[in-house]
Amino acid sequence: MDDFTKKSVEKFDKATVRAAEKLIDRSPELKKIRSIKDGLSGSEITTGVNCQQYKDGYDNIKWSKPEDKEKPKFKVRVNGVLQYPEDKDEE
Repeated sequence: MDDFTKKSVEKFDKATVRAAEKLIDRSPELKKIRSIKDGLSGSEITTGVNCQQYKDGYDNIKWSKPEDKEKPKFKVRVNGVLQYPEDKDEE
């Protein structure tokens, strides 16, 4: 909060001010307005590289996991004894 805002909310209840700050922090639109008010540039993409090439290729990103990937197999040991051994050599 900048000095002007601190001075303008001195007469308000502190709980109300905290609730308002939480509300602003939850909304991307209000965060953007606050950053513009504070003199920062408000951008649409807030993570990653913020360039036009990144914005153009964003829809081409494959977000799903590969189907052919095999699940990892975990070894479970209880008191040093391997449970459900697949290979008898590992006991």
